[in-house]
Amino acid sequence: MKLCAKRYILIFSLIFTCFLLFAQGAPQGGGMGPGPGAGGPEAPGAPGFGKPGEPGQFPHPLPPPPPKDSDKSMKYRGNRTYTDNLPLRINQTECLRKDGEFVSLSILFNQSINPRSVRPGTILINNKPLPPHTRFAFNKKGDTVKIFLPMNSNTFKLKISKIRSFDGSEIDPVELLIEVQSNYRS
Repeated sequence: MKLCAKRYILIFSLIFTCFLLFAQGAPQGGGMGPGPGAGGPEAPGAPGFGKPGEPGQFPHPLPPPPPKDSDKSMKYRGNRTYTDNLPLRINQTECLRKDGEFVSLSILFNQSINPRSVRPGTILINNKPLPPHTRFAFNKKGDTVKIFLPMNSNTFKLKISKIRSFDGSEIDPVELLIEVQSNYRS
């Protein structure tokens, strides 16, 4: 019994000591967070402001938020931006038959495109928008989009409009006649 009591006393004293070592005072103004009118992170008492080395302060001010595109979202992977003022255009298309009634359509642009601007309504097949559940795949550079479509015919009309690059330039509407190639090449 004495051994058990000594063990409990030792554990309690260790816990209490750790609690005292790691305890911090309550935030100024009391409460668990900023109340109404307390100000955001730019408030003078907020972390990141004040003299470096003071308790609760970062050694340097916080960096500005990263740039965002017109859709208010962060840019993709540092290499999906374009600085030249070239008009956005299509460089190449390739359409391969995959499994009987499905085709793989690849569209290569002259610069990285904003994936959020590619929607079923921006690409028309025979003057009809793509089905709403269509999935688009992009390469790492962001200049190629690949689409898998159900297609029975060997030719179709492709119309593309309202697709934007990262610099905000929009493609001029373009209409192409696409020929489906066999997946097996000799």
